[in-house]
Amino acid sequence: MSILRDTGATVDVICQKYVDRDRMKGEHVWVRHLLDDHMTCLPVAEVEIECDLGTVTSKAAVIGNHLDQGRYILGNQTAALLQGIEENCSSDVGKVNTVVTRS
Repeated sequence: MSILRDTGATVDVICQKYVDRDRMKGEHVWVRHLLDDHMTCLPVAEVEIECDLGTVTSKAAVIGNHLDQGRYILGNQTAALLQGIEENCSSDVGKVNTVVTRS
C-alpha cells in the first residue's frame, strides 16, 4: 500500500480491509470532511507502517472498504514522529553544502 502525506490531516487514515480486528483499540475519533463541515465518527486502530526508516507503530482512523483507494493517509502526528526518527538516525552523518550554478 502506498503512503500519501496529507499536511492538513491531524490523524492517519487507513481502510478497514488492511486492519485486523485485534488491532482495533476501542477508541473513536471525529473527522471533518475536506470540502464541507460534515463530521464523522471513526474507529481507531493501531497500525504498523513500514518505510525506509524501519517499522513504526501508530494509531489511524479506520474508513470503510467502499472508500479504499489503496493509500495510507499519513497525518501530521505520525509525520513528526518519522521526522524525529530520521533526524536521530542521520545525526551521525555529516552535512554537505551544495551549490547550484547555471551554465
